[in-house]
Amino acid sequence: MANTERLLSTSEILRVLDIPSYRLDYLFKSRKLKAEDFTTLDNGHRIYKKSDINKIREALFEVSSK
Repeated sequence: MANTERLLSTSEILRVLDIPSYRLDYLFKSRKLKAEDFTTLDNGHRIYKKSDINKIREALFEVSSK
């Protein structure tokens, strides 16, 4: 059976999590999220699996609780 998990663009992730883009950028720049853990297309755009939403939420919570 093929893996049919839905993929989301960065703008969709920002909309789902209701956060500004600079917050997501900060998570990658501060290495709370590692770029190599996420799929990047040949054109440089990052795409996310639906399951990645929880990873991002956890990183956001970790940063906000400091």
